[in-house]
Amino acid sequence: MAHSSPGMTSMKMDHAAAPGTPVAAFQHGMDSVMVVMDEGMRRMTGASPDDIDASFAAMMLPHHQGAVDMARLQLLYGKDPALRRLAQSIIAEQQVEIQQMAAWLKQHPVAAQSSK
Repeated sequence: MAHSSPGMTSMKMDHAAAPGTPVAAFQHGMDSVMVVMDEGMRRMTGASPDDIDASFAAMMLPHHQGAVDMARLQLLYGKDPALRRLAQSIIAEQQVEIQQMAAWLKQHPVAAQSSK
């Protein structure tokens, strides 16, 4: 996989798969996940860039959601049993952490409102 910039602004697979194949669907899915994740990290919804704690939580939310979405693609298209177990673990663990960070942002309205 290649990134178009060090900031991970977008991701494109190095080799394009034949259209209509599971590999092409996986590649398209991964590209889409990266675009959404990168945009969410740039927006830092719910945080001021001057608030380190809120920035961390706000950027980690789309980062973790991206990991969940990637793991779901692995479950849809991947075959390796060890990687499928890992993907299931990622989904479970990251969803808990997403809930924790979202709750933290809700409990710290001053930090969340400082970007408005």
